[in-house]
Amino acid sequence: MHYYSTSALVFVWEALSSLLTTNVAYATSIKQSKLQPIQDEYDFVICGGGTAGLVLANRLSESGRQKVLVLEAGPVPSVVAAYETPGGNQFLGGTAIDWSFYTLPQEHLGGRILPYHRGRGLGGSSVINGLYYGRGSASVYDRWVGLGNPGWGWDDVYPLFVKSSHFNRPNPNSGFDQSFQTWEPSAYANGPLEIGFQGFVPQSNIGFIHACEAANIPIVNDLNTGNGTGVKQGTGCLDGRYRRSSSYDSFYKQSTGRPNLAVLHDAPITKILTSTSNGSVTADGVIFIDEPTGRIRSVKARKEVILSMGAFHSPQLLMVSGFGPSAQLAKFGISPVVINENIGQHLNDHSVFSIMATVSPDVSTTQMSASVINLQAAQAEFYDNLTGPYTAPSGITNGFQMLPSAELESIGAHEIIAQGLTNQSHIEYLYESIWYPGGPTPYYIPKDNESYVSLTASSLVALSRGNITLKSGSMSDTPNINPNYYADPTDRAIAIHSFKYLRKILAHPALSRFTVGPLNGEVSPGPIVGNDNSDAIFEYVKANTIPNWHASGTNQMLPLEHGGVVDPRLRVYGVQGLRVVDCSIIPQLPDVNIQAPVFMIGEKGAQMIREDWGDL
Repeated sequence: MHYYSTSALVFVWEALSSLLTTNVAYATSIKQSKLQPIQDEYDFVICGGGTAGLVLANRLSESGRQKVLVLEAGPVPSVVAAYETPGGNQFLGGTAIDWSFYTLPQEHLGGRILPYHRGRGLGGSSVINGLYYGRGSASVYDRWVGLGNPGWGWDDVYPLFVKSSHFNRPNPNSGFDQSFQTWEPSAYANGPLEIGFQGFVPQSNIGFIHACEAANIPIVNDLNTGNGTGVKQGTGCLDGRYRRSSSYDSFYKQSTGRPNLAVLHDAPITKILTSTSNGSVTADGVIFIDEPTGRIRSVKARKEVILSMGAFHSPQLLMVSGFGPSAQLAKFGISPVVINENIGQHLNDHSVFSIMATVSPDVSTTQMSASVINLQAAQAEFYDNLTGPYTAPSGITNGFQMLPSAELESIGAHEIIAQGLTNQSHIEYLYESIWYPGGPTPYYIPKDNESYVSLTASSLVALSRGNITLKSGSMSDTPNINPNYYADPTDRAIAIHSFKYLRKILAHPALSRFTVGPLNGEVSPGPIVGNDNSDAIFEYVKANTIPNWHASGTNQMLPLEHGGVVDPRLRVYGVQGLRVVDCSIIPQLPDVNIQAPVFMIGEKGAQMIREDWGDL
């Protein structure tokens, strides 16, 4: 086997690219066509057609004055038709629209290697996530400003949240309890992204809301107006027919037919092309592979190359292109273009763990997926009548809890106070109408003849930081992913405390009345773990923790001297014509799932780019 240096391969690819012609799918059709060759240049080349990337594509092509190209490594999401359906959400992992990453062994989880799902294809993670749509607390975005990012406060970004979305009223004839399907009309406008509520609402879901209220989590009207603390029926990215509204279904489909927008899927990018003049580095374009034809191509960007490949691939592409920590570049013989030790560092994520309880079958959807016959019946009811359990994901009803400073101090989480993370939610409690996460725990093996609900907790103020590093100098190898969960002892304290709250919520009569068996139906961990044994609780947490799929921060928007990779206008330090517009720029995670914040980042990035190029 022969090995070639990165620079040698790039030389070959650039030579080939001057001779070859490939095909592009214009927004009028996403099918590959040999009759429509890609142009040599575009004003903007967007690397990644995911959640933020397709927002950028829509907004940057809106005026008709800019020529925009989107290059996406994955396919169209319709190759896995189940992506559209709320009930089909649990069957998307490991399919053609999932990158199916794995983490490095997690030191503080006993060496466990965790699967990490990320959307692969047009729409990115918005086509495989759990559908939840939440904006978080205003204070988090105001904190972004305090970290050195003017223009990113709540008053700046809230209009963009509103602009991008519109709300679908729930069907009054659904036959289910809609008491907590409330919303504030002024928080939504007439944007392409559709927001709505699930159809099927098991009574245990309602019981969970009441139990959260009893645990001092107030019932609120809408969690998307800047107050991110409270509990209600969760909002999801759903259209009026209970279909997923991803960035592909919303922003992309709205932009079809624009002659100045070209979208090429199955086109992984291998390198950013740069040039240097008088000591100034400029991003000129990219090299990519047109997988359906097997051809390697290059395309130029007249104005900007924009990375929108997410928290794992955006820093990886920067590093294989010569931007990054000096040791990483040297290790794989990558010629340095700009040394920035911050690229790929500061990985931040929410993680989750659950307790599981047996319940009566009518308040769980466990049996829907446990039997092929039941699943087929649920699918038939959905496709024929738009009713039944398939109209709902397993769980987008969430309670967001803010802990008083005295309580944080009492549990040993004083560092949360020291870092100023007090005026926000600290823990998210999630209701799941299934056994979640799937598979047995070391404490219990689920049985086919039992039905379950899971109560899940996620720290929204995780202080542990990980990183993304290279396996090689090629984009064809996945990066090393190290979330480094529970490296900070404060995260341990929050986890133990939230475990006790999960039991408190489960024990409340509003929810426990649906359970079957002793200990309020709790089977995992069950009686083997006592509430007074913090070490035993944390051992359970470690055995049960999985990602919440909110990786961010690997190209932080911060001053360079404070760990930054991009400035407040999302421009990469040390290079002209290169921005990052995705979740990797987040300097501190919002106290919520990040789908809505990433849609906002796409809107904000597009707004700034258009301002900078006089295209408003």
